[in-house]
Amino acid sequence: MKKPIAIFLSILFVLLQLLAVAQNDSTIRISPQSRIPSIEKDAAKNTFVIHQEIQQWNPRETAIIICDMWDQHWCQGASARVAEMAPHMNEVVTIARKKGVTIVHAPSDTVNKWYQEHPARKRAQQFRVPDIDKRLGTGNLDSEKDAIWAIDQADGGCDCTPTCKQGPPYPWKCQIETLTILDEDLISDSGVEIGSYFEEKGIKNVILMGVHTNMCVIGRSFGLRNMVRLGKNVVLMRDLTDTMYDSKKAPFVSHFTGNSLVQEYIETYVCPSMVSTDFTGQKQFRFKDDSRPLVAFITAENEYRTNQRFHEFAHELLLTKKVNCDFAAGTQSITDPGRHNIENLQILQDADLVFLSVRRRALEPEKMDAVRRYVASGKPFVGIRTASHAFSVRETIADSLVEWKDFDQEVWGGNYVNHHRNTETKVSIVPGLENHPLLKGIDTKGFTSLGSLYYQSGPLASSTQTLLVGKIADVPQEPVLWINHRPGGDVIYTALGHWDDWIEPNFKRLMLNIVDTALARP
Repeated sequence: MKKPIAIFLSILFVLLQLLAVAQNDSTIRISPQSRIPSIEKDAAKNTFVIHQEIQQWNPRETAIIICDMWDQHWCQGASARVAEMAPHMNEVVTIARKKGVTIVHAPSDTVNKWYQEHPARKRAQQFRVPDIDKRLGTGNLDSEKDAIWAIDQADGGCDCTPTCKQGPPYPWKCQIETLTILDEDLISDSGVEIGSYFEEKGIKNVILMGVHTNMCVIGRSFGLRNMVRLGKNVVLMRDLTDTMYDSKKAPFVSHFTGNSLVQEYIETYVCPSMVSTDFTGQKQFRFKDDSRPLVAFITAENEYRTNQRFHEFAHELLLTKKVNCDFAAGTQSITDPGRHNIENLQILQDADLVFLSVRRRALEPEKMDAVRRYVASGKPFVGIRTASHAFSVRETIADSLVEWKDFDQEVWGGNYVNHHRNTETKVSIVPGLENHPLLKGIDTKGFTSLGSLYYQSGPLASSTQTLLVGKIADVPQEPVLWINHRPGGDVIYTALGHWDDWIEPNFKRLMLNIVDTALARP
């Protein structure tokens, strides 16, 4: 008969094992971001919108592939960025591994030289699914037909001065040692090996991270395109990747903006992306030399297509204003059961300027707190149209959600009531303010908005300064653009923002003026 202590230890061991299995099998909440074609009937061809959703992944059906994080690259700048990114990547991988996610290390050209006898290498060689090689391919996907590549990378993409020498012999010998490889992981640079293992083990979800997004991450035999070809639910972890791009080449933007443009291309034509926050709960990774101000766009409304117009405006800013852009998006549908969720609001922690276009959404308390903290920070804040009633809802909400009913009065200094049923509004400058910095380049004769006129229940707060007014027949004029000089910092609100306003030159000039002024750019 076993002694009581031995029986107790045996039972405890079994319970701990069951607990570990239960923890590993709990789902992982993932928030993929993509740019999908607009479903609006009158939308122009190749019109895309920002789309974010929530997916619950079984960790046992999930893998992370780490692409080409070598100990040394032929480009010194690339090597430095790999070294900077690796510690944060290792943190993500460690968390994912503990949850039960399969980790694949893919340092190409080194696998059979450096890791030949490693248990993780042998694990990757266990299976060979018949004809899987025929399902892989090279070149673009069908979804990329007629797509224009984001950057000129013909020179190899080195952004160093002087340019680093490329070509064999290549300096890498193994994966950077910062990334821990365990026996339970896989080591392979073969799409056939990795794909076969995934098929045999039921891996459905695949995350790609590493370097370089525009070359190996997208194009390797185990890269994004081939994971799509294998039918995997594949995403790019966009904050843990880098691009080989020389800023002296088209489109003549910074290295980091080149990175953003490639990520945008991938989200549009290849697969969604995600950020490391989904694993760590912390801010996403950012290179220390990426000094671009961050412009954040928050959209969750069903009337004015800001999930399209913000996407287009952000692309223009990337190309012309030396800024970075990121998005927090909710569903467009007013009837969607998840309409009160807005994803990616953690970007408010780093934002230098926020554009808000939200209509009647309640939020989880921690997300509303993130909005309140940004408002209290005094950083530039811009409300577009429905932002006057952003967080005031008209139906009963769950106890787990909160409103901000006085958001209009407390933040914008307004008193929104409703809008008239007109189809266009004549917009004009308040006399004497023609030379205001926000109105630089605006036609002094005014312009026409195709949006209906919003009206207020009374005067704006005494702290506001109205710059533009709107007028329709038979009713008094209403303010449509003003600054609220709050004690914590100025905020800007405009009741304009119909989707056709964004192609009106005066409105577009106004939006660009706001960016220049808010970020103190000449």
